Amino acid sequence: LVEKLRVNDHDMVVLKMKKYISDSSTPCAVIDVALDALEDNTNCQALYIQNFNEGMRDKQVLHLLRILQMPANKIWCLNIGETYNVKTKTWKLFAEGLKKTKVTHMYASEHTISNELKEKIRDTIRKNRKKHDMHCNPSNLDVIMQCTHCWWNPFNAKSLRPFIRQQEKYEKILADAEAQGLPGSNSLPGGDARGASLRERSNSKFSIH
Repeated sequence: LVEKLRVNDHDMVVLKMKKYISDSSTPCAVIDVALDALEDNTNCQALYIQNFNEGMRDKQVLHLLRILQMPANKIWCLNIGETYNVKTKTWKLFAEGLKKTKVTHMYASEHTISNELKEKIRDTIRKNRKKHDMHCNPSNLDVIMQCTHCWWNPFNAKSLRPFIRQQEKYEKILADAEAQGLPGSNSLPGGDARGASLRERSNSKFSIH
C-alpha cells in the first residue's frame, strides 16, 4: 500500500483501505504510516477509510484533513464511517476544514456526528462541486461508478444518465441497491463496515499489505 500510494499506482485511484489493512482494530501507528504515504499521492480520487475505530482518532482525522487540503490532492469522494473515538470538537474542525478541500461526496456515520453537523458537512460538499468536475465529467465515469456508499452517490447526477445508459455494466449498478449502499439494503455505508468488523475480529495481525 505505501509503495503504491507513493508511485501513484492505478489501484490507488479508488482506494479501499480494508483491502490492504484488514483488521478493524488496527492501531494508530499503522494508520499513521498509511496517511504519511497518502501525503505523497496525487492520483487517489476516492478514499474509503471507514471502520478503523481504534486507529482513526483525533490526530489521524486532523491529519487526513490536512492531506485533503493539499493543492495536489485529488480526493473528492470520502467514506470515513464507523469512526467512534473522535471528539465532537475534532469533527467540527473537520467539517469547517472541508471548505478548503475538493471533497464533493462523503459519508460519516450519523451516530458519530450530530444532525446539525451532518447538514453543515453536506452543505459544504455540495458547494465544493463548483470547484471541479471530477464528480460529473463523463470521461471520469469509470471512477464515478465506483463511488458508492455516500450520502448521495455521484452517478445519480442527471447529467450523467445519458452516458450511463450507453453501457450495460453501469446500468446494472443503478439497479443494484446493495452495490450502492441504499437504505433498506444490507450494505449501508455504515452497515457494510460493521459486517467487515465481525468477519475480521478474529484477525490479530496488524499489517499493511
